[in-house]
Amino acid sequence: MKLDHIVHFINRSPQEIVDHLSVMNIKAVKGGRHEKWGTYNSLLYLNSSYIEFLAIENKATAVQSENPLIQQAVQDIATFEGLGQVCFRTENIEVLKQELNEKGYKTYPIFPGERMRSDGQLIRWKMLFLQAKRKVPFPFFIQWEQDDHTRYEEFKTLGMIDQKLIHTKVKDIVYNVESPEETAEEWCELFQGKQQGTNVMIADVSFKFDAYNEKHACKNRPVYITLQPFLKNEKTIQLFGSSYHSL
Repeated sequence: MKLDHIVHFINRSPQEIVDHLSVMNIKAVKGGRHEKWGTYNSLLYLNSSYIEFLAIENKATAVQSENPLIQQAVQDIATFEGLGQVCFRTENIEVLKQELNEKGYKTYPIFPGERMRSDGQLIRWKMLFLQAKRKVPFPFFIQWEQDDHTRYEEFKTLGMIDQKLIHTKVKDIVYNVESPEETAEEWCELFQGKQQGTNVMIADVSFKFDAYNEKHACKNRPVYITLQPFLKNEKTIQLFGSSYHSL
């Protein structure tokens, strides 16, 4: 299992993200449209994962979607922008679903997904979500129609990956939560990760759960993402509701 992407909800056109990062000499690309879900996105590709900037294009369609990610997007975007979800990549989503169910976790049916890329190619995948209500949602899982090597070679050929970012990875993600110890234990048990205090290592990403500080309270879900190596020289980039840091 590997980190596939993080979902950063935005209340603006995905093209605005592309333009904003372009001014900073960072190359993001338009993703495409999820017509069945009423959403569209832009993408920032990294070494073996990416950041998805997800927006609602057709609210009437989005509010009727049964996809838990779209339901969360509708709810979250109404109040804030920023990181909303984390997604891990798997090679056999049906087996994963069975294993989770056997361990006592309730899951939704597997959702098929597709979007029309800006170059006209139809991209397909499958998604798996846990049926668990949490203030910090459990990550979800994805299986792509293409294998990893084929996908990323295609991205390189199409010029979708910024050459400055081909070695950049998501190093850690920090959540500010009300119950750090409890949250860390839940994530460790689910992913069979390595836990040290309120830090949990899952695949090659460190998830840190810090105590929520009321004096910093705001509408946003407090999340901080560290990229290594960083996008540019600045130590921190504040990007529409979430903070992206360097080590």
